[in-house]
Amino acid sequence: MTPRLRSRRPARGRDQRRVVVHATGKWLRSITEDKQDFFTNLAPYLAKRDVAISAVQAGGRLAQKLLRDPQAVHLLVDQAPVYGPRLLHANPAPISGFWHLDELGQGWNSSLRLSEFDPETVDHENAVRFFNDVSSRVLRENISQAGQTARISTGLLGAAATVFCQPEPLAQSSPAYLTTQEMITTTANHRRDGLVYVKLHPRQTRVSRQRVIDLCGDIANVRVSEASVHDLIAASAMVVTQNSTVGFEALMQKRPVVTCAKASYWHAAMTAHDCDDLREALTLGADAMRGFPYERYFFWTLARHGFEPAKEAFAKRVWARICDKAMWPCT
Repeated sequence: MTPRLRSRRPARGRDQRRVVVHATGKWLRSITEDKQDFFTNLAPYLAKRDVAISAVQAGGRLAQKLLRDPQAVHLLVDQAPVYGPRLLHANPAPISGFWHLDELGQGWNSSLRLSEFDPETVDHENAVRFFNDVSSRVLRENISQAGQTARISTGLLGAAATVFCQPEPLAQSSPAYLTTQEMITTTANHRRDGLVYVKLHPRQTRVSRQRVIDLCGDIANVRVSEASVHDLIAASAMVVTQNSTVGFEALMQKRPVVTCAKASYWHAAMTAHDCDDLREALTLGADAMRGFPYERYFFWTLARHGFEPAKEAFAKRVWARICDKAMWPCT
């Protein structure tokens, strides 16, 4: 029988190594119900090495106790950035089917944002094959981190840009350089010759959504759309966002992306620190990103720095990463 993770105190041998998964809410439920292939595919591999794996409520009394266990490595799921000698952040990558296992955090808090992308270190043929396989699957099946409306073949007009909204973070922890309102008004005013779509985020509050709708209603060339993110990207010459995963998804269609916040994928985008930067990017974006090696970047981010649970080598790679962090013998 395949080992299962449980939301309870793990069984302990005196010197047994163990992996503890820390999660809350829907994440904890889905992990303990075997709905996250990262953990269900990893558990049998660990069991063969006599390594216990269990899931606990992040921040709870048991979790705090286990953090002091010198024989445990901890995988933090959807948790605030933190560094520790036996801590790794396990979170989905921007593209479905891939995960990142990072020492610092997820998204813009990850070590990926601090890494240097050198396309010459990535084989072009392998990258093209990987890029085509992943992008064709995602676009064909209309996959995104948030559920999408059905793909459409008509109805969207060619747009100068689409602005993708995000939930409004707490001011003291925000990585954003521009607000949602600044992105929309600057893009619309600078591209008066073209249409600008705006896509609301499913986790925006009702007040935030209404504020954006009211703003867009006062600008002649702006349209709020509920179309699939992939259709909006296809219909647009450029994509503007703060650091949404949609910006990374736009790379599959080789669209120039402007990020208006700290982003883990800044290597493949233009960064606007203020409204002047955004206007410049809107003007020069197509020329600035022409010839960018999207295929190699995709491979570098997802295949080299990511983990794909569907692959045969997945568990072996994750185990090697855990052993490296814990300084365990990798056998």
